[in-house]
Amino acid sequence: MTERPLILVGGTGRSGTHVLARLLGRHPLLADVPIESRFHCHGPKGFPDLLAGRATLAEFAWKLREFWWHRVRKEDFEPRGLYSISSRRRFDAAVAAFEPAFAEDQQEACRALFWDLLGPVADDLGKPGLVEMSSHNVREAPTLRALFPGARFIHVFRDGRDVASSITTKTWGPDRLAAAIDWWAERMRGIDLGARALAGGAEDGVHAVLLDDLVERRREEGYERLLEFCGIDDAPAMREYFDRAMTPEAANRGRWRAGLGSIGEWRIERRYRRVLAELAREGNHAAPALLDAA
Repeated sequence: MTERPLILVGGTGRSGTHVLARLLGRHPLLADVPIESRFHCHGPKGFPDLLAGRATLAEFAWKLREFWWHRVRKEDFEPRGLYSISSRRRFDAAVAAFEPAFAEDQQEACRALFWDLLGPVADDLGKPGLVEMSSHNVREAPTLRALFPGARFIHVFRDGRDVASSITTKTWGPDRLAAAIDWWAERMRGIDLGARALAGGAEDGVHAVLLDDLVERRREEGYERLLEFCGIDDAPAMREYFDRAMTPEAANRGRWRAGLGSIGEWRIERRYRRVLAELAREGNHAAPALLDAA
């Protein structure tokens, strides 16, 4: 199979993966998958578990046909899944072809399934390349690099306090701000491990994007660096989306302060800076930018 342009965007939940993928999907060479497809990078029982022998083919196929095909989000009862981007006939044909192919060549079968399920998103728009935004893309970068050697990885992150504030409104994370900061930090550590594993200790091949820079602090510089990393030129539709949708107001910068009061703000500030200092001591690739923006 000829490799197509592929950009894999990852980050913690509520970090800006969706907006960055939508930005890139405005380019005439790239289409963004409008959902987190997940089967290729999330666990349990995604591609990483399947290829490492932690999940059987039957377990993977069952989860693909059930959970990743259609599920209902608990917080608002909204349906999610691959059903929203594929017909059942096309989905069933792709899975049916995958199962016998996996016995012959595991990596090639996974690669073909990914493109059989997601490639039509780009094909329908007449675009050669694809942008996918599942949060674990960078965390599982070693597995995905083996499957897609030419893929470009982007880690988008933002002020951990704002992430934590958003997380507390969801059903799948901690409901207290301090605990949500710890939740965010642990996921930043997992992402850092994935980024470093690409080059045996360096984050080669992963482009780090601080959302706070892209929406306010260093907008043009960040935008130009993103274009350069992706190997694309500026495009009117992409620039229009950047100017209109990627603003400090849209990003809710500083949302973590709402309702805390001065003592509450001081406590969260102290905890956050302690967490950033720990990440910096560990050599986390995102820590310098986060400290500069704090």
